[in-house]
Amino acid sequence: MNEQLVFFSLSKDELKEIIRDSIREEFNIKKEKELMTFKETCELLHISASCLNQWKAQGKIPFKKLGKRIYFSKKELMESLKDSNYSKLKELKY
Repeated sequence: MNEQLVFFSLSKDELKEIIRDSIREEFNIKKEKELMTFKETCELLHISASCLNQWKAQGKIPFKKLGKRIYFSKKELMESLKDSNYSKLKELKY
């Protein structure tokens, strides 16, 4: 068996994009911004980090864990908020 090692250089941004693509592929997520970080989710919902942590702990909203990082699917999040009659849902730009 003939094996070759190939070395190449990536910028920080290129590496980030490769990692994002891998996450999308792993969770079968569309190219559009479907997975949100903790901070992005707080900003979208206009809630504090402690509130999001509380909802997550109570099982009110779905999340995905990849390693130590937590991600939220925008689609799943909006569906769970519809089911819970989240009062600010109409104000969100989704």
